[in-house]
Amino acid sequence: MNTMYSIITSQKKLAKPCEKVTDLINGEQIGNTLLAILEKHKSGVGLAANQIGIGKRVCVVRVKHPIILVNPRIVGKFGKVLFKEGCLSFPGAYIITERYADIAVEADNHSKIMYFSTKKNELECVCVQHEIDHLDGITMYQRQKKEK
Repeated sequence: MNTMYSIITSQKKLAKPCEKVTDLINGEQIGNTLLAILEKHKSGVGLAANQIGIGKRVCVVRVKHPIILVNPRIVGKFGKVLFKEGCLSFPGAYIITERYADIAVEADNHSKIMYFSTKKNELECVCVQHEIDHLDGITMYQRQKKEK
């Protein structure tokens, strides 16, 4: 995949849920493309395939180390946490979101369930949720914590 990609900045275009990946090799290739693009955006820590116009369920997170997630799904979630969140698709925008404090994630390219916790690495835990939301057609604005 050596096509030039740009990051989509339209909420409307990001609202469509992504299709499941049926070929894991293709999913890994998409993941590597996402990591290469993310490397160029030093401020970013995660990217979903639909953010560059690929409608497949693949996302990457690069906080401690690069993680490619093919067909990820949250299978356990516990507690709540508030987080000041940004997004490469909405440069310069930061909002307070409400996220889960601990999550368990399955992905077709990982043999074991992965656990992410805000106690161990808050940014990574929130980023995984943010990217999976993108794959479901949800942006950070839909997770914004409303003031009472």
